[in-house]
Amino acid sequence: MMIAMFTLLTVGAFILGLVTSWLAKGYVEDYIENAAYTKAVIHPEMTDADGNIIHDELLYMRLTEQENDDDDEET
Repeated sequence: MMIAMFTLLTVGAFILGLVTSWLAKGYVEDYIENAAYTKAVIHPEMTDADGNIIHDELLYMRLTEQENDDDDEET
């Protein structure tokens, strides 16, 4: 009885490991593919001279369109 129980547990653990690794394989492949794509798309101004990503704070400028009524008036 003990040998049958040990055999069933071993086979069950093996099958569970196969299923888990098969499911995880898809997620890992997608992650690696996405990481490679992201690294290829990084803008060159975001890296230093050695190609390492710069982790400084970014400065950005947001322009808003303002209406200018001076052009519309005829004198």
